Amino acid sequence: MALRFIRDRVTFDSTKGIVQNEPRTVSFPSTVRTAQIALNGFDIRYTDGDHHILRQLVDISEPTISGNSVSYRVSFLLRDGSGNIDDRYEGFVDTLVIADTAS
Repeated sequence: MALRFIRDRVTFDSTKGIVQNEPRTVSFPSTVRTAQIALNGFDIRYTDGDHHILRQLVDISEPTISGNSVSYRVSFLLRDGSGNIDDRYEGFVDTLVIADTAS
């Protein structure tokens, strides 16, 4: 049993109108038995100036394991009080993938 860690930065381009979702896969040097994903930090901002904030979303899905690979998805949203996702937003999310590997 060996605990291994991989940091991963997920970058989100300037977008409006949707919740952004980015699939990720990281690979370890040996077979992964179990894995978890931790939020290590994030930076989220409007592209075109200042707005009131109604909602911020940073969500990481449960990981799936296939051999030595761990896959997951990061969801990302910044929305103002207008009721629409009509302002461009961007940023990044840093994750830490923690895996129990065979060796």
